[in-house]
Amino acid sequence: MREFREFLEKRWWQGIGGIAGIIAIVIGILKWQGIGISGLAVSITLNIIFVAALVIIAIWATKWKRKCEVASSRLGELQRLVGETIEAIKAQKKVTGLKRVLLPDPNNISKLNVDNDLLNELYGQAYSRAVSKYHDAKLSGFAILVDPYSDDRVSIHFDFHSQWAGRECTFMIGEIGDMQESLPNEPVEREATFDELPWIQEPNWLQFLKKSCERAGPLSPARWSGYILSADAGRDPQWWIYFSDGVTGKKSRFDWDGIGEPIPRGEFG
Repeated sequence: MREFREFLEKRWWQGIGGIAGIIAIVIGILKWQGIGISGLAVSITLNIIFVAALVIIAIWATKWKRKCEVASSRLGELQRLVGETIEAIKAQKKVTGLKRVLLPDPNNISKLNVDNDLLNELYGQAYSRAVSKYHDAKLSGFAILVDPYSDDRVSIHFDFHSQWAGRECTFMIGEIGDMQESLPNEPVEREATFDELPWIQEPNWLQFLKKSCERAGPLSPARWSGYILSADAGRDPQWWIYFSDGVTGKKSRFDWDGIGEPIPRGEFG
């Protein structure tokens, strides 16, 4: 648009001035040669100049209008590309923020990328930290928390008990962060601990998870929908799972003895 204004303010008048100057020179030469020019001829000449000027303006206006339309279209295209790039960067940041994917599909809550090998690896990390706090720390509880519709969809928790200190400590890891200690628990006088890791003792725990999810039914896609799968030392049976629907408020629980089918313990809500 700046060039168009420049044309209107400067170039058009330069063109008309040039044409008028040339005509004035021609008229002067004719008079110098003694050739008379009538008022009608001058009028016709001026009308020709005016028409020529209008034609020039129309041509230039059409030319700059097309340029402006092309520029506007290009600007819109660039804005679209910039918007798509920004969204891609945001998505990439979100993806790269995930150090591990433990729940590939929020709509298939029973299919976790968690197996005994991964649990053994994570337990080793948690145990090394626990014994650095309490030399006699032993595993007393284990849980997998699944919140399908949150940013950090799965977290794995390891509870350790120290009989010497009379305290517990819990270490957890999720899809996003590294292993970290959760808030310290209250002092505990005495608590049972595992002699054998529960996922090793009952290797079919994933089947228990799958069957329990089938019985509980699908969860509503809401922030507070999810479940907790846990094994607690000293509890009979030691495995249990608890579902909560963030929309309907429905809650259900199942226990497992490590051998048979999930044992329903009631529905609420």
